[in-house]
Amino acid sequence: MNTPIDFLFTKQHAWVNIKENIAIVGITDELQEILVSVDEIVLPKKGDEVEMDIECVTLNYDGGTYELPSPLTGRITKINHELRYSPELIHSSCYNDGWLFEMEYDESDELDMLYSAVEYEDEIENMPDL
Repeated sequence: MNTPIDFLFTKQHAWVNIKENIAIVGITDELQEILVSVDEIVLPKKGDEVEMDIECVTLNYDGGTYELPSPLTGRITKINHELRYSPELIHSSCYNDGWLFEMEYDESDELDMLYSAVEYEDEIENMPDL
């Protein structure tokens, strides 16, 4: 499993990379493997207000749909437009080119509710399949 040590994670398989007051968000290597073949990604719009644990991204894959909740509360400041034309980036580069969106987050206390890389790896060992 590929889990960047300096990122934060959710139990719903989102990752968060904090850069000052901006959070860059994507899906984990674990989730991209589970979903096998994502063929469409519906992202929030720039300026949208999102809430922690409320679905904001839809990943359509061969066999179903996965609704990804926002890892934090805040405003979308940027989305990855490349995913509209190349959703396969989610599989080939989930921690780099396959990022989903950037957001300004409102509640720094929410960061404490996210998992470290070690905690995330321990947690998914005990999770049932999607």
